[in-house]
Amino acid sequence: MTSTTAPQQAPPDEGRGTRLGSGLWSSPWVVPIAAVLGWFVGLLPWIVRRSRQGTFGTPWNPRNDLRDALLPFHHQLLPMLVVVTVVAGLLAGSAPWCSTSRRSRRLVLAALTTLGALLAAGWSVVQTLSPDPDLGGSGTTAAQVRVAFVAVTVAGALLGLVLGLTVSLGGAAVRAAASAPAAVFIADWLGQLVLGSLGSPGPTWLPTLLAALAGAGVGLALVGAARAHLLARVAAWVGSLVLLVVTASALTAVRYVLEALRGTPIRGDALSELIVDGLRVMGASLQTTLTAWGPPPASPLTAVVVAATVGAVGTLLAARRADRADRADRAPDDSTRTTA
Repeated sequence: MTSTTAPQQAPPDEGRGTRLGSGLWSSPWVVPIAAVLGWFVGLLPWIVRRSRQGTFGTPWNPRNDLRDALLPFHHQLLPMLVVVTVVAGLLAGSAPWCSTSRRSRRLVLAALTTLGALLAAGWSVVQTLSPDPDLGGSGTTAAQVRVAFVAVTVAGALLGLVLGLTVSLGGAAVRAAASAPAAVFIADWLGQLVLGSLGSPGPTWLPTLLAALAGAGVGLALVGAARAHLLARVAAWVGSLVLLVVTASALTAVRYVLEALRGTPIRGDALSELIVDGLRVMGASLQTTLTAWGPPPASPLTAVVVAATVGAVGTLLAARRADRADRADRAPDDSTRTTA
């Protein structure tokens, strides 16, 4: 009797894991390079606008030329400075996505991402201030104005970096919650990029479209959170939908504070009063948004509706696909038992 032995096959995931874990994308040093590139991509709305608009004079120096500056250090462009630095930090913080070993080297990749983002942000600040531009103020207040621009840049970059690291290295539920404020800033960033390219005012349907895109992105993140535990899924759904509205109102309040900051003396009591007014603006914006169901609904509510719809439909389809896969896996075992 001749016996034949079936050739042994390697597990299906073994070769794939070896391929994914080797090569350029397994090296952690690709991450800081990607972080630097992500930072400069985040500055695109300002780069496009400066190339179209030309010089940006100030009341103190009308001939001040910022066409070569990497950052919009201008008293009328403070809201843009916040948005571009947050999104630049967000894109830099998302650099670990390009590494195939991001699940096993989270701390290393987070440190290298931070290093790349800090280098890019520091270079941008130095490049913007190196021509010694007249940003406003006189005497000692001139230095305070410079510090204020740098402080806004640092705050925006750190916020974006934290969001990017959370989205790229966090768990499924945490990633879904962090995707909401990230989507709001990216939608605003896209709007400024479009307006910088086409000129303002833009099309009336642009805010609704951007809100729908932001909601779709959050909805896809909620689909990914379906693998988490029930409590984590509930927290991700509630947190992301609430943050879609709260972040939009917070961004409105930040714009108010930054625009009012231009005529506010640099004193502690004046700044604290301005912050209190900003919180009031945020509360009023929340109240207005929650009652503006349209038609069409307010942009944050549009984002919430789209996120909930995409998340629910995607989760249902993913559950059905998983159920069909389970039944297909059980079918050979059932047929074997029936033959026996």
